[in-house]
Amino acid sequence: MNLVAVVVTYNRKILLKECIDSILNQTTPITELIIIDNNSTDGTYEMLEKEKYLDNSIICYKKLEKNIGGAGGFHEGIKEAIRHHADWVWIMDDDTIPNKDCLEKIFIAREKIKDKNKNISFFASSIYGENGEYMNVPTVDTSVEKNGYQNWYEFLNYKMIKINIATFVSLLINSEAIKKVGLPCKQYFIWGDDTEYTMRLTKYYGPAYMVGDSIAIHKRKLAKAINIVNEEQKNRISMHYFMIRNNLINTKEYKGTKEMITLLIQDMKSIILVAIKGKYRMKKIMTILKGIFAFLFKRYDVKAFKNRFIIEV
Repeated sequence: MNLVAVVVTYNRKILLKECIDSILNQTTPITELIIIDNNSTDGTYEMLEKEKYLDNSIICYKKLEKNIGGAGGFHEGIKEAIRHHADWVWIMDDDTIPNKDCLEKIFIAREKIKDKNKNISFFASSIYGENGEYMNVPTVDTSVEKNGYQNWYEFLNYKMIKINIATFVSLLINSEAIKKVGLPCKQYFIWGDDTEYTMRLTKYYGPAYMVGDSIAIHKRKLAKAINIVNEEQKNRISMHYFMIRNNLINTKEYKGTKEMITLLIQDMKSIILVAIKGKYRMKKIMTILKGIFAFLFKRYDVKAFKNRFIIEV
């Protein structure tokens, strides 16, 4: 089995080193590790060279000419993994530190159910912050069976629950699913790309599961849900444009117009909340409006979104 790991990195060389070491020391060994560097300027390449990672035959390092965001990085990394004939693609950010048996636990779970369901699109690990807080919590699949009952706990005895949305933090994806539904939307740049892609996988290929005892630590600085109203870092505010725009696109595409209007109303309410509390009020208001207008007036690559099922290898 050809098992390829993909890590996207940008200016976090110390965390990247820890991430790489945790991948290379898995109890279930990988076949190859693809590192996509979003044009880091902090000496990432020099660190990889100094620590002899580039001498490791299973490591493939690719530095991009510019920073194309997490969405673009995973687009390129997964495409590279398919070029290398991966059977399964294990993806994560550079601040993800999987437990030593993280991958092993996924494959133990897979072995128990593979004869019952052969069209699994992906498995997700259970993600925690450095202090044990819950993070990157996936969305449980609440679809119902013919008898009207939900079946999300179908494999609970194997420590798995059925999900339909997850983040790109220790996600093991079936290459057959990738070939059918395409790659992540690189034009999303950041935020919402993982939501769109995992919904696409579960809708157009097959079910997905979170494995309870497959654990990874996400060493993100802010271990809380991302929200522009509560954003405290001025340099991050403009990035919320992508979250607002992308979430509206995703909701319209996968949940319909009614849900999209509900989200649009929530975004408008956020403008009111921003206006009455916190710092950087005008910058936040303009960012929210920019995201809304980009969605409403289709100021994004609509053609690329419609063609997202096509892989240009």
